[in-house]
Amino acid sequence: MKKWLGIFFVFTLLFTNQTNRIEADSLSGSTGKTIINTKYGKVEGLVNETNSTLKWLGVPYAKPPVGSLRWKAPAEPNSWDGILETKKFGQVCTQQSYGAVIGSEDCLTLNIWRPNSTDTNLPVMVFVHGGGNTTGSSQSFKGDVLAQKANSIIISINYRLNAEGWFMHPALKTGNSLDNSGNFGLLDILQSLKWVQKNIEYFGGNPNNVTLSGQSAGARDVLGAVISPLSKGLFHKAWAMSGGMTTASPKDAEDKAQDMLVQLVINDKLAANEKDAKTWIQGKSNEFLANYLRSKDAKELTILAGSPPIKMEPFPHLFADGYVLPAEGFKSIKNGNYNKVPIVLGSTASEFSLFAFQDPYFLPSILDGSIYNNNQKWSLYENTLKFGNKLYAGFNADVVADQIVNVKDQPGVYGYRFAWGTQEGVIDETVRKPFGAPHGSDIDFFTGLDESWINLFYPNKYYTDSNGQGRRQLQNTMISYLKNFLYTGNPNGEGLPQWGTWSNNDNQNRILYFDADQQNANVYMSDEHLVKNEIVNEMKRNLPKQEYDTIVEQLFAGRFFWEK
Repeated sequence: MKKWLGIFFVFTLLFTNQTNRIEADSLSGSTGKTIINTKYGKVEGLVNETNSTLKWLGVPYAKPPVGSLRWKAPAEPNSWDGILETKKFGQVCTQQSYGAVIGSEDCLTLNIWRPNSTDTNLPVMVFVHGGGNTTGSSQSFKGDVLAQKANSIIISINYRLNAEGWFMHPALKTGNSLDNSGNFGLLDILQSLKWVQKNIEYFGGNPNNVTLSGQSAGARDVLGAVISPLSKGLFHKAWAMSGGMTTASPKDAEDKAQDMLVQLVINDKLAANEKDAKTWIQGKSNEFLANYLRSKDAKELTILAGSPPIKMEPFPHLFADGYVLPAEGFKSIKNGNYNKVPIVLGSTASEFSLFAFQDPYFLPSILDGSIYNNNQKWSLYENTLKFGNKLYAGFNADVVADQIVNVKDQPGVYGYRFAWGTQEGVIDETVRKPFGAPHGSDIDFFTGLDESWINLFYPNKYYTDSNGQGRRQLQNTMISYLKNFLYTGNPNGEGLPQWGTWSNNDNQNRILYFDADQQNANVYMSDEHLVKNEIVNEMKRNLPKQEYDTIVEQLFAGRFFWEK
């Protein structure tokens, strides 16, 4: 029981992307330092002798968005005199974690890793963390190993989250289209790219060869940047890991903000109930309401906004405001109105396993172990995983690729499915059956690190000595593909299995599978094409009606891959 409670507890890490794993070892192996002159002042970083890399952590890329700058587009950072020490990660952005509010609004920083060499004109990769746009931090993607192996500059960024990053209310509108958009988290991402354009040459990087990458909500934000007219020229390639295409309407955004304002008024005892609060609000000017909202503590706003709900459907995401993002959202792709760059679109083979595990329909019986003795419920769980994994993986990669590949003048589109951990005999069965290759499990294989929460809770069952050879071979293969893409926009290279471009023609290879047994990497092209209506038809053919109805009505309803 304690073990299962521990596993349940770790799901907060899924959304925080290991926010609380503060960089305890950020100085491990670092024996030197380096000073770089940026446009805003000098920064002092560190040398990591272990990985032969240099790093600068917590570098400010924008002014702190506090006070009157809350809910405003990010501005260039202030200059400073002397030398700014950039030897530890900056503060995480305000968010909930384990029931408490952590972090700060003063969080717009980035981290830079590069090889400890004299090489210049290196390609640059900027990574956007996941966490539902409500939690997470740049600390979840460390670039020490990747920078050395890919001979590239790796950057991870913080961006505003939750109510600070995604908030649109009529009282805040000033006539400035950037400020009015509500997409402050996305604007932060674009600001970090502007910083890269102005400063990365000082670190030996090439501003004309920038790849924007992200995972989960971060990948969704990357795809948002792809369709944003404001991002043109800021990046030249995209690598999206388990993203998907979803936007929210301005009306939905304003309704959510209004609900929050009503609750604030009630909390402050300015009104007794919702009706009176709305009357109170109607009697105030926009200037008054804007000042009132900005007077609220960030922690109060974060608590009021809440954590991402289990089905993720309502969480803060991209607002189709008509300026930062097209009013038609991702439909703009069909018209060719987006930034046409080479793009990699990835998903894992077991995208839904973490979400099914924590669903209230299953979780109590998992925690008390009764599900394993209930054949009917265990069958339902297995089928939920089987079809949920297909639907979610297809939503995150196949659906996006199908839309982009048909656009005239679109450069190469490459898809992958990460499947390590799904084969019998590679990881322990107690891990393989419920999790397989879950959402986010591909990150370690691109960073070259072993930091998965699964390994933490299942020591000697996930990453093991027996699967180490095949796992390392797969890591190196995946990093090689990534390196090639960073340099050229094409992941293929000498000694690697051919990675073909995406095709939505029937019976044609289109997606690259990343897998490995205990000894060897197993990388191959597949004609797998995960299409929602085909998967639904398969469910109808193979599932009893009662089981089908339960899955659809209680387990899939409200999720992105089902509703969109």
